[in-house]
Amino acid sequence: RFKFIFQLFVRAIATPSQPIVLFLDDLQWVDKLSLQLIRTLVADKEINNFLFIGAYRANEIDDTHPLSAQLKELKKKDIAILDINVSCISKE
Repeated sequence: RFKFIFQLFVRAIATPSQPIVLFLDDLQWVDKLSLQLIRTLVADKEINNFLFIGAYRANEIDDTHPLSAQLKELKKKDIAILDINVSCISKE
């Protein structure tokens, strides 16, 4: 129920004049229900003007991690996913 209501909420408030950007960090620790909510929002073809940005530590994610499985599933559904790998950032 919560996923559906939140989905309708995002559909209603994301407009061309006021798009929504949702950024979540540390997705290597994401729980199952949060991951389902993210998948619901990202895969919804009726949500326009919405951008999801997720960050995670690649060295803490393997092929058995739930996040990896969700990313593979979304790619199979032709959901646009852009991977940007950031290596160590030096102080210089």
